Amino acid sequence: MPNDRRRILELALESLELKKKHIEEEIAEISRELRGRTAAKKPAQKARKPAASSKAAKKRTRFTKEERLRRSQRMKEYWDNWRKNKAKAK
Repeated sequence: MPNDRRRILELALESLELKKKHIEEEIAEISRELRGRTAAKKPAQKARKPAASSKAAKKRTRFTKEERLRRSQRMKEYWDNWRKNKAKAK
């Protein structure tokens, strides 16, 4: 039996080493890919337009004071009704 256990451990070790090798290969491949992409991105970033023009494109619309008040009232009513329904359920 000790020989059987030893053989099982040897096979398990061999399997784990093979998996480790595959994982290390995948890590190396991903690292190479990332290095290639970051090197490719750097020149593209320099060619982009200034940040001021991108901020104008991302500008969010704001709610007017009246819209905020209407929403506030609507949400207050919603939560009041929710609390009432929750109290009824008890």
